[in-house]
Amino acid sequence: MASFVPLVGLLAMAGAAPSEAPTAAIRETSVITGLGWASGQGAGGVGFTLMATHRFRFVELGLDGQAAAFVSRMAGVGAVGGLHLGEDFSLRLLGSAGVHTYGAVGKHLLSDDPGVSGTVPYAGGRVVLGYSFPARSRPHRAFIGLLGGMDQDLARKQRAVTYIDEDWLFGGRTEQTSIHSVGQLTISGFVVAGVDLDLVGY
Repeated sequence: MASFVPLVGLLAMAGAAPSEAPTAAIRETSVITGLGWASGQGAGGVGFTLMATHRFRFVELGLDGQAAAFVSRMAGVGAVGGLHLGEDFSLRLLGSAGVHTYGAVGKHLLSDDPGVSGTVPYAGGRVVLGYSFPARSRPHRAFIGLLGGMDQDLARKQRAVTYIDEDWLFGGRTEQTSIHSVGQLTISGFVVAGVDLDLVGY
C-alpha cells in the first residue's frame, strides 16, 4: 500500500497536459524621433521629427509631427496610418494627413522682406525602415532607422507684405510690397531612433 501512493503520483504527473510555453511579449507601441532635413520651394531647412504609433498586428496608427527652419520655417502635425511589416527588421508604409504652418516664406538673407505666414492642410506619406534590437528581459526594445516623407499641401494662399527696404550702399529707404505663396511640396529625410513598448496585454 505504501508503494502504491508514489506510483499514483507518478502516473498523475505523466498524464498531466504539458504547460504552454509563455508567448513573447509584442511591443506594439512605438515612439521615434530624429534629425534631418525637410524642404520645399518656399520653406524648410534643418528638421526635427517625432512620431508615436500603435499597431494592431500589421496595421499601424498614430500621430506625427515635423518642424524645419533655416531662413524660413515650417511645422506640421498630423495623423498617420498604414502597414507595419516585419519585427526585428521592419518596414512601415504610412499615409499622413494634417496641417502645415509656415513663417517667413519668401524671406531672404540679404533682403528686408520679412516674408509671409499661413496655415494649409496637407496629405502625404511616410516610409520608415529600421531595426529593433533584441529585448531579452527588458520591457522595451531600442529602435534605429531612417524615415523619408513627402507631403503635398492641398491649398495655395497668396499673401502680400509691405515693408521698408533700406539701401545698404547709398542709405536710401523705399516702401516695397511683395507677394508670396504659402503652400508647397515638402520632401524630408531623417535619421531616427526610439523605443518599442509593450503597453497593452495582448
